[in-house]
Amino acid sequence: MKCSKFMQVIKINKDVYAVFNNLLLQPIFLNKKNIINLKLKRFSKFNKNEFKILKQNGIIVKDDYADIKALKKIKTTINSNIKNKITLMYIIPNNNCNLMCKYCFIGKLNNKNPKKMSSDTMKNAVDKFASHLKEIKAEKGEIVFYGGEPLISFDLIKECVEYSKIKKYNFKYSIVSNATLITEEIADYIRDNNIGIGISIDGPKEVTDKNRIFEKDLASVYDIVIKKIELLKSRKVDFGLSITIAEEFLDSQDQFIEWLKKLDIKGISYNLLHYTSKTKGWKKYYKRATKFLIKSNNELYNLGFREDRIKRKYYAFYERDFKYSDCGARGGNQISVKPNGDITICHGYWNTPENEIGNINKINISDVFKKDNYKKWYINTPINNDICQKCDALFLCGGGCAMQSKALFGDEMKIDKAFCIHSKILLKFLLTELYYEEISKMAKN
Repeated sequence: MKCSKFMQVIKINKDVYAVFNNLLLQPIFLNKKNIINLKLKRFSKFNKNEFKILKQNGIIVKDDYADIKALKKIKTTINSNIKNKITLMYIIPNNNCNLMCKYCFIGKLNNKNPKKMSSDTMKNAVDKFASHLKEIKAEKGEIVFYGGEPLISFDLIKECVEYSKIKKYNFKYSIVSNATLITEEIADYIRDNNIGIGISIDGPKEVTDKNRIFEKDLASVYDIVIKKIELLKSRKVDFGLSITIAEEFLDSQDQFIEWLKKLDIKGISYNLLHYTSKTKGWKKYYKRATKFLIKSNNELYNLGFREDRIKRKYYAFYERDFKYSDCGARGGNQISVKPNGDITICHGYWNTPENEIGNINKINISDVFKKDNYKKWYINTPINNDICQKCDALFLCGGGCAMQSKALFGDEMKIDKAFCIHSKILLKFLLTELYYEEISKMAKN
């Protein structure tokens, strides 16, 4: 018998450590003395029941082959379940935006030469997506209208939804929007057709207006978006907030949390900055941003606020659901269709021609899988990375942003070390929370 090579040990407090197999993430808590016994293979120091639990949780294994077999099994399961299966499609209805947000990772848009997706291209994309979903026997696919600013082409969004109704396609729709163009007509249509919408706003006025600015005038983006939020509320539209954690945001955390409480929008999703060029500040930023996520969750959860990013980690941790990817691009489970029909895997790369892998008007989705560029994305998950396999946060990480990997570390296939910081901090938080929950239950009993 031996300790698994996937065994991980994380300190919880002065004399308590979480020990677990990172392929399973079924932690048990031991004191320092027993951790030393474990590492020195003094298995006789554990009683029969303790030894049984260590084996059941994959911490002690029979031999090296047991580890090899376990890794092979989980890799095979994940890779076979995701290979050649696209269930998410981003439609980019136009190539422009009415804002010029300073942190935007899409890149500079050519607003002087606006292009809109044609009706035929939209229908081709929808038809081929529906056909692929039928081939892989998926119950439902998701279409996200993205940009730029997708509501510039609301008529195309509406046409897409109506066309899909006629064809009886089973899609979930959502829109990512800066909200400045929302009207009563748009709000009512979103509500009546059960379209999800995420509204981009970054906090109180001085924080939002610092980075989210109009291209041509000095009007306050914040003031306009707040009016649109009130409009959505008055029309009883179900919507959430998409909040980028900018540096300025982190300098006024308490102010932001109070603002959010007053605004009373329960559905929120925080966006970590995606660096698109070399910077020395990524380590400090990701530490601060992740600690804010924990602080926000602690203060807002009991008030009914549900934040999507930390919720994904909670789900992976407590439901023991291996998070092979934190983004549909990693694993190749999505495509993005540009206004002219060109296809990319990552929706962040739709504005960069070198990442195109064909055109939806000329190829089927099944043809995408033959492209080397697709294969690169398909295999680009932590479980397929030898270094990630040794990481304590493997089970719930998902690998972060490949765009950021290229910008900071030179290649999409490199590890996103910034996101490593995020995942490791959250893992320690969740393990600590679990430990004190167990202590509390024991005290009550």
